Amino acid sequence: MMDPAIVELLFTAASNFTDETERATFLDHACRGDAALRKRLEKLLALETEGDTLFEFQPGLRQPEPNNVAAKAEPEEGTGAHIGRYRLITRIGAGGCGVVYYAEQEEPVRRKVALKIIKMGMDTEAVIARFEQERQALAQMDHTNIAHVLDAGATASGRPYFVMEVVDGEKVTDFCDSNRFTIRQRLELFIEICRGVQHAHQKGIIHRDIKPSNILVQWQDQENKVAVPKIIDFGIAKATSPGLASGATATRFDQFLGTPAYMSPEQAQGSGDVDTRSDIYSLGVLLYELLSGCTPFNFKQLSDIGLEEVRRIIREEEPKRPSAEFKMATPEQRGAIAVNRGTDASNLLSQLQGDLDWIVMKAIEKERSRRYETANGLVADILRYLNDDVVSARPPSRTYRLRKLVRRNKLVFAGVGIAAVGLLAGFGTSTVMYFKEKAARQEQARLRENADFLRRKAELRGLIAQAAVRIKYGDIAGADALLAKVPVEETPSSLEATDAFSAVADWHMHASRLKEAAARYAASAKAISSIDESDVPTVSLSVLPAAALVAYNGETQRYEEIRQLAAARFHSTTNPVVAEEILKACLLFPAGKEMLQSLIPLREVVERAIEMKQGLTGTDPLHNAWACFSLSLFYYRAGEYIKAVQWADRCLASSNKVDSRTADIGIIRAMIEQKLGRTAQARDLLTPARKAVKSAFEAKAALQPGPAHGEDWIAASVLLVEAERMVDDGK
Repeated sequence: MMDPAIVELLFTAASNFTDETERATFLDHACRGDAALRKRLEKLLALETEGDTLFEFQPGLRQPEPNNVAAKAEPEEGTGAHIGRYRLITRIGAGGCGVVYYAEQEEPVRRKVALKIIKMGMDTEAVIARFEQERQALAQMDHTNIAHVLDAGATASGRPYFVMEVVDGEKVTDFCDSNRFTIRQRLELFIEICRGVQHAHQKGIIHRDIKPSNILVQWQDQENKVAVPKIIDFGIAKATSPGLASGATATRFDQFLGTPAYMSPEQAQGSGDVDTRSDIYSLGVLLYELLSGCTPFNFKQLSDIGLEEVRRIIREEEPKRPSAEFKMATPEQRGAIAVNRGTDASNLLSQLQGDLDWIVMKAIEKERSRRYETANGLVADILRYLNDDVVSARPPSRTYRLRKLVRRNKLVFAGVGIAAVGLLAGFGTSTVMYFKEKAARQEQARLRENADFLRRKAELRGLIAQAAVRIKYGDIAGADALLAKVPVEETPSSLEATDAFSAVADWHMHASRLKEAAARYAASAKAISSIDESDVPTVSLSVLPAAALVAYNGETQRYEEIRQLAAARFHSTTNPVVAEEILKACLLFPAGKEMLQSLIPLREVVERAIEMKQGLTGTDPLHNAWACFSLSLFYYRAGEYIKAVQWADRCLASSNKVDSRTADIGIIRAMIEQKLGRTAQARDLLTPARKAVKSAFEAKAALQPGPAHGEDWIAASVLLVEAERMVDDGK
């Protein structure tokens, strides 16, 4: 005997495929050779006309037995049929349990309407309760951007229906593309959608299925390009007000209601713990698509990946910024997307980067407390963007604020400029001569300063050149005395300077003078700021020892300067060796959100190199293993502990065993265990790591500079201090 719940689950899923080939593929996968189950599903599907897709798993909802469906069914309504005072004209579409018809009201007035009625055979108690909640929710609302309910009733057989205004429009994404709406026009249309959602929230209604097909747009005044969006289909809405909420329609645990591509992480969890910020997430995904032409996650092949994998992706995987997603498209795709937005690909990319990226990413934050609190909050930030004001989603710098001020007050600044020119033009000859003389004095002062600067620069380069010669002939002490005269902040950017400071820093490390070594490594790192990486692939190798040593010496401010310089200098590198070195260097101390965000491109370079099995330097397992450690450290700092553990395990599985790397992994695992409240396990993991670090320093292995030597033990020591403090404090 077939389980009715399984039949219902598969029927609901299959009914959402409008393409026959895709539906057949799904049935092949779901039935797996069960001919009886396949036959029953096909029979049920034959009773239903396909319509709009609504991907909706409801394991707790029981439908009538398939054999009873045909027995209870009344004749299907069709063209010319009457329901109450409404004559059905044609069928518009269907969802999981309802059918929508285009109809004509015959009295007391004649007008075209949309009539929604429960499908035949779907009139169970739970479905009727949810249908009634949708009608009540729509009846509560009175907003330009929400479809209005005009009437309600029931057929002779008791199937409820309600009547809405006709929305003769296209889904919002198609409408914007077909009419070549610019980014500004799309944002202005999106603002109206947000205001409709805000109205629903104020009435105690959470839509829970905001997506393009549930937002139809029609022209109000096509000549003046005035379009009106209408939000429809509140079929799986959640009521939060006491007058609407009902136990009969409450979301059951583990239900999967909505459309995955637009679904918030908490809604994907299926626990029913959602609030209005779930709609904010869906609005963010919609804005993402309106801007970039795609959604953050693509779930077209649902039958291939499975429900649990869909949930995991929504809850755990971080989406790319809209501009980054747009850049990943092919040139042909980027061109087509840009044309639909009335511009070219390069101009569209420049519009997406910056404020719009920040606004979208705040709306689709995984943690709902970090999203916009309300739809009005999202609207306010978009209006700030449109008015060239400072958006709240982006941490503003002084330059950013000044640029926005000038753009916002172009006429004022232009007027001030014109007035100043006029005032200057009105001065007499004596005033002109005075300014000429003053300008001449300033020019002389500038030339003197420039000469002093060039003289100082030449002096510093001379010191470095002399030091390089001394190093070549083995006089490291003499070279160090010369380099001591070059302040770190004035270090010239050159390969010669990098090599000279690195050589002297190595000499200090051999002699256990770690403070002096740290200063020389810091100068070496400063010297790489403008060296072309393509000319010198190993130019980043001074960064890790510099960062490790200043961190080890407790020089917090200098460490921050080094990692900011490294992140800015190498954020666009495509060299995976450089990327993994910079990740380690920048994450020895806890990092804020802005720093982690800037390191994402480096993380992606390393992951791509590993997963494509290209190796980081040919087939060198050493660099591949260190790359796995760098990724584990990144995900730990980002709070993604499961991924951190996965990369740690891959690191330890490497055929190339390095004691410092094993200690590093043990320390990261210990900190993760402590974060999860498992102090005993954390202590067990710290014990061998502590012994390994102590032995390395006693044997002076930590003082042997070079790749995978001293700096790696120094880095392990820095991480160990952090881990011991965490475990001792119980945090």
